[in-house]
Amino acid sequence: IGIAVDHRRRNKCVESLQTNVERLKTYMSKLVIFPKRSGKKGVKKGDTPRSELKNVAQNTHREIIPIVRPKLVEKCRAITAE
Repeated sequence: IGIAVDHRRRNKCVESLQTNVERLKTYMSKLVIFPKRSGKKGVKKGDTPRSELKNVAQNTHREIIPIVRPKLVEKCRAITAE
């Protein structure tokens, strides 16, 4: 399974890159890949074993992995002379 990368990306912030890497690792750990065909010839490297495919439930949530965004609300401050 390949993940598309946007080469036009200009954000070089290490923090955002690390959060994206962690999010993609979480996604890949939850990903279940069914074989295309039945039998031994249809199974490829990276497919989920048949023992794990028996009790797989379909995702019905809107988001697979929600993106956690920090709140940017600032507290009110008193007006000063500066």
